[in-house]
Amino acid sequence: MEDKICLDTDILVNFLRNKKEEVDFFIAHESHNVFATTMINLFELYYGAYKSQQTQNILKLEELQHRLTILNLSRESTKIAGKTLVELQNKGENIDFRDLLIGSISKTEGYCLKTNNKKHFQKIPELSLK
Repeated sequence: MEDKICLDTDILVNFLRNKKEEVDFFIAHESHNVFATTMINLFELYYGAYKSQQTQNILKLEELQHRLTILNLSRESTKIAGKTLVELQNKGENIDFRDLLIGSISKTEGYCLKTNNKKHFQKIPELSLK
């Protein structure tokens, strides 16, 4: 069975750093799943790559992009993000805007989100986490 999996920045950074858990996950799942990330994650990755001042980090990131579907903001995902933020604020809770957008995009596009930061994303109703 094929799953649609959106990979969060932390997962992608660990993969790029050749961390065993994430490399093993890619090897085990890439051939029979659709891997994606969002434009927000891509921004975070480019920020980190440029901040490192290591040309090879930018090159690795550009190579990795070809293996992923890149998901973008849509009217529906921004609507979900706005509604979710109001609901959270009404409960006295907060969420980072980037996480809110990443989760809303994943949810809208029907992807589960693979992240090591489940605590951040559990605040988004009906977002499937892996």
